[in-house]
This record gives sequence, structure tokens and C-alpha cells, in this order.
Amino acid sequence: MARKDVKKFTFIGVKDQRDEFFRRAQKIGIVHFIDMHAQKAGHLPQEIQDYIQAIKVLRSQPVVKQEEPVSIERSLEIAKRVLELKHDIESKEEQLRVLHLEISRVQEFGEFNLDDIAYIEKEGKRKFQFYCAKKGLFEGEEIPENLIYINSDHGLDYFAGINPEPKYYDKMVDMVFEHSLSELSEQVNVLQEAIRLHEIETKELAKYNTFLHHALALSYNNHNLKLNKNFSREVLEDSLFAVEGWVPVNLVDELNKIVGELGIYQEEIVVEETDTIPTYLENSGVSRIGEDLVNIYDTPSHTDKDPSLWILSAFALFFAMIVNDAGYGLIYLAIALFLRYKFPNAPATGKRVINLMTILCVFCIIWGTLTTSFFGINIGVDNPLRKLSLLTWLSEKKVEYHIQYHDETFQEYAEQYPEIATARTGKEFFKGTEVTENEVVTNKVLDNVGRNILLELALLTGIIHISLSFLRYLGRNLSGIGWIMVLVGGYLYFPHYLGVTSLLHYVFGVPSAFGATEGLQLIYAGIGVAVVLAIIQHRLGGLAEVMNLIQVFADVLSYLRLYALGLASAIVSETINELYGAVPILIAIVLISLAHMVNMLLGIMGGVIHGLRLNFLEWYHYSFEGGGKPFNPLRLYEVE
Repeated sequence: MARKDVKKFTFIGVKDQRDEFFRRAQKIGIVHFIDMHAQKAGHLPQEIQDYIQAIKVLRSQPVVKQEEPVSIERSLEIAKRVLELKHDIESKEEQLRVLHLEISRVQEFGEFNLDDIAYIEKEGKRKFQFYCAKKGLFEGEEIPENLIYINSDHGLDYFAGINPEPKYYDKMVDMVFEHSLSELSEQVNVLQEAIRLHEIETKELAKYNTFLHHALALSYNNHNLKLNKNFSREVLEDSLFAVEGWVPVNLVDELNKIVGELGIYQEEIVVEETDTIPTYLENSGVSRIGEDLVNIYDTPSHTDKDPSLWILSAFALFFAMIVNDAGYGLIYLAIALFLRYKFPNAPATGKRVINLMTILCVFCIIWGTLTTSFFGINIGVDNPLRKLSLLTWLSEKKVEYHIQYHDETFQEYAEQYPEIATARTGKEFFKGTEVTENEVVTNKVLDNVGRNILLELALLTGIIHISLSFLRYLGRNLSGIGWIMVLVGGYLYFPHYLGVTSLLHYVFGVPSAFGATEGLQLIYAGIGVAVVLAIIQHRLGGLAEVMNLIQVFADVLSYLRLYALGLASAIVSETINELYGAVPILIAIVLISLAHMVNMLLGIMGGVIHGLRLNFLEWYHYSFEGGGKPFNPLRLYEVE
């Protein structure tokens, strides 16, 4: 499966056949019609918007057994009622909010009757007033005559005044009330009861959730059908109609059947420079999951190769390298399997998400096993799990290389651990570097060797990943040959330059002195080849190709994040485990569980963000044009 080219066709037919042609075209869903009037895209009809908003409301309701009303005509009535209830609930909740604010003002003065106050004011020829002021306004002073202290709260003092005439005091706020506390409380009860009844009715309408989905699909299909019909134009005194559209090359035969049955004239036409050619991706299985990942960032251009499977494979590997723990992978897998069991009839998108989770979990388990990483637990040299560990094998090969040549690295270790002086194998070497602290056997040498190998593997992964990107687009960018030479040369040369031992030396047997000359020469030759090929392909503009040298090396170094994030996760796991024994066992179990959960969440975040970033930025940089327009044919939308 991959990206398929599309052809541009014009369709001409009798006007009376137009409705049937578009109806059948919608049924097979393979023609992306072109707006021949260049109309601006309008808003969705209010009917469709109502359905969408009503479905959003009902989605938040408890799941109930679904029903269907007597006729489809009732669907819009139900949707409008749901939205009306939602609007009324929101309006009443706002009124409640205002009432609670008013109650908080009135309750400081206690319960009183406004009618009684009005009677006293009328008969007693006095004016009742309520005030508030900053707390301590009259501290150390006598309260003015006819002013009565009521209460203090929220940093304010409250007073009541009874004067012959309205009186206003400096630094005091006159408070006016339209309702008593009991009246406000009654209004609150009325609103709460109305909201309760509205919520009950909304829950009852939730039984039409699926029905509204079907109504939305029907309405949306009718809208699309009408919209695409309007893309056509009438010709020959309105007796014929004409319309243009894009059709994937592998689906043209399927379209020919409809065109032949209806007597529609069909002709492939030339693609103009001003045309925006849509991108048609045809993927299934795991490639379809990769297509979902691709669409997160951008739509490939109509000339791009489909990167779906490439993105999925690399993303799964990067995610596993960042999480770097088989134990976490097992927990992730348990969650994925639970989701499979819980949602056996999940829609297609949901199933692909669960499948993606499963793939990532499996990669985490495999990578964590290869690096002997399980919940940050210290695993001894003799543990059977070490036999499955690629990292342990590489570590043993590396120290055996040092043992063979008795180089400076071996001499440094021998001074610190005299027991390894007679070691002949990697396992004997690491047995001699074990240290017992607080009854716990640790091996910092094995850990350090393993971490250095993981760092190199991260860089090697970057070199391979970017080289594949160059290889995929050699036809478009011949200078990629040169940059691949530069990357290989750099991998050969820099271990010699830095004075370190590489996989090339102890796994593939490449002499350490080889990179000193051949690696450096390959770098220079690669730069020259890249520039020459760029000039051949792009003429004078190819001279700027030399500037990509910094970009290429910077992109490779970006893959160090795989090592850094994986190391951070491992260190956090080890630190979490140190809580065991430091506190009571029950508290330790709770704390360790919570801390590992947080570390797992951080691992997911880092794995997703940086795993996709390395694909979308570093890898796409050399093999992806993007900016494409999705192939969007007239089709029937159905409820899954």
C-alpha cells in the first residue's frame, strides 16, 4: 500500500442524468470533484451544527440502551430540544452563581424582612441603611451615633444605620438589597429544581444518541451531495452538465462502469500548473496506523512517497528507547489488552489507536529485555535474563576487546579492581568489578559500559535513520549520496578523534586506526560529492549545499535525546526503588507504586513527543515535502 497517483477527468452528461450520476459517485466514493465555480467554502448548515452540538451534549451523559423514534423527521426536533435544555441549564447556572454572590452579601446581616423595614421607615420617619467597610476602620475610636456594628467577615466590618435622613460615611460602602435572605434562598431552590428536571430530561434523551449519529450522517451526506452538484456547470443551453474531478489511477476502471451505464462522457484532461493535485494514500493494516501518525503533522504532497510504514516503525523504536523498561512495557500492554477486552466493538479509529498502543508496548518489552531493564531493578551478572540481553553481550564484547589489547582503559580498571587482572572473558571481568554495599550487590562498571554503548547506539540510530531518508529521495536530491558518505565517515573518524572504543572495533573487527585516515577522507570526499552533485542537479544554486554540513551533523546529534531520556527514566526508576527499606513497608509500597506511575506517564509523554519529533523534523527534513491537499471524494459517511 502506498500513495497512488490521481488523474484529472472531465465528465459531461445529459442534465437529467446529473442527480443519478452524483448519487452513484457518492456511493462508490472515489471521485474528488473540483469546484468549477471557485466558490468559497461556506459554513455547515445550521441543521448539521445542531446535530453535532447535541451529540456532544449527549456524549457526556451516562450510557443507556439506545432507541429510535418513530420517524427520522423527529431527529432535528430531538437535537433542538437537547440544545434548548443545555442552554436553559447554563442560563440557570449563571443565575445561581449571581444569587450565591448576593446571598454572601446579605447573610452577613442575618434574616430580615424588607417589608418590615419599609414599614418602620414609613411609620418611624427613619431611614434604614446597610454598610461595609475595611476591617478595623473604627478600631480605637467610638462608632458614630445611629450606626450599629453587625458582624466581621472576609476582612470587612458590617454595620446598620438608622438615621432621620439617608447618611453616607467616609470610607464606607452603602449596601442596597432588593431581596431578603429567605427570598434569595427560595429562588435558589426553584432554580436548582428546574436544573434537576432539565438534567433528568437530558439523560432520558441520551437514548437517542446513536439515532442522532445516523441523522447527522444522513444530513451530512445530503449536504455533500448538494454541494458537489453545485460544482458542476450547465452547457449547451442548459441541456448538458459538465464537472471535473480527480480519480486514483487504480480506481478508474471502477468508475468506468458507472459512466458507461449512465451514458456519461468521460475524458482525461491535462493537469494545469495552477491545479492543486490532491494526495491519495491507500493504506490498510499497520500501514493505516502509520498514516494516522503522518496526518498528525502534515499531508504529504502529491509527489511524496508514502512515509506511513516508515514513520510507524521508527516511532515504535524511538518510543521503546525512550521508555527503556520492559516492566513498564508489560504494564502498558496489560492496559492495551484491557482496552481490547473492554471495547471489542470500538470504531475503526479507536481500534487503530489500541493497535498502536499494542505495537508500542511490544517494542518496549523487546527493547527493555535487550537492555536488561525491568522497573529499575538491579539485575546481577549471573541472572538468566542477561542471556537475553543484547546490551550485556555488547558490554562483554567491549571489555573482552580491552582485555585482549590490555589498553589504557583496561589498566585503569585493573588498578581499581585488581581481581580482573587475570580475567579472560567479559563475564569474569564484570564478576571482578562487583561491589557489595548494604548487602546489595552493584556493578557500576557494567552500568557505565552499558550506558556508553546506549549512547553510541542512539547516535548510530540517528545515522541510519537519516541515511534512509537520503536514500528514499535520491532521485530528487542526488547530494544525499555525499551526505551519506559524510555520515559514515564521521562514524569511522570520531571514535579515533575522541579516543574511545566503538562498536566497529569490538563487534566488527575494524582496526581503531582505520578511521583516522579513511574516515576523515570519506568525510572530505562526501562533502565534495554532495556539492558537485548539487551543482549538476541545481546548477549554481547547488553551491549552497555545503551549508547543509552543519545541519546534517546537528540532526544526528538530536538523536542523543533517545539516550538522555532513556537514561533519565532508568535513573528515576532506580531512585524510586531505593525507597524500599527506608520507610515502613506499606508506605514504601504506596510511594513506590505512585512514583513509578508518574515515571511511566513521563515516559509516555517523552516517548510520544520526542519519538514523533525525530520523524517529523530530523527525518522529514530530507525526504518529505508536505503541504499536500487530502484526497476528499464525494462519499457516503456511515456510523460505525
